[in-house]
Amino acid sequence: MTVVAKVYIVRHGETDANRQGIIQGQLDTVLNDAGINQARLTADALEDVPFGAAYSSDLQRAKKTAEIVLESHPNVQLETTEALRERYMGEWQGGSVARRTDPPPDLEPVIDFTTRSVGWWNSTVALNGDAADEELLGLDFEPVHILAVSHGGLIGSLITNLIGSRKLQAAEGVAVGWCFNASISVIDVDETGKGVLVSYADTTHLDGDVLEHNADVRLN
Repeated sequence: MTVVAKVYIVRHGETDANRQGIIQGQLDTVLNDAGINQARLTADALEDVPFGAAYSSDLQRAKKTAEIVLESHPNVQLETTEALRERYMGEWQGGSVARRTDPPPDLEPVIDFTTRSVGWWNSTVALNGDAADEELLGLDFEPVHILAVSHGGLIGSLITNLIGSRKLQAAEGVAVGWCFNASISVIDVDETGKGVLVSYADTTHLDGDVLEHNADVRLN
């Protein structure tokens, strides 16, 4: 396997809604002080990664996290996209997960949510593998390093579906579970567009209190 792309998928830092157990979905909430600090610690952890491309959900909590990470990468332009948004939760948005009712009629269907996230992967990341020129994959070849900042529900759904479709396999000892605020997941993509999940929701770069629940993730 020749790694032609390394993808660093980061979940946004903490928001007050995260702390309060509020269902955010596509509400445009902002990072709280803890979230900004988490983003800076994530930036420190990724400072030496030679990013060649960066993508983010266009929601503020993800976009701000990405901007902080890229402060030490001034030549990398951030591309925001609705495709990396969290699942739209309809009438649930803004309410407490503890008081949720039956699923609202305007909840984004799972199939649409899955199609959106996997479509982004296929059109953006997998192409880096498919487009690789075998003649260029020599000893001096360096993979492209890609930053993607999104949301807990989307990250978990995307990776689970990629594994289920055999476009991705988890490395030994790596399991998909909770996706924590400002956690980092790393995927190596080969020349065929398939990949290996090297790590999932790593928080070893963070210090202090890390939330172990997510109102949006519980509902996906």
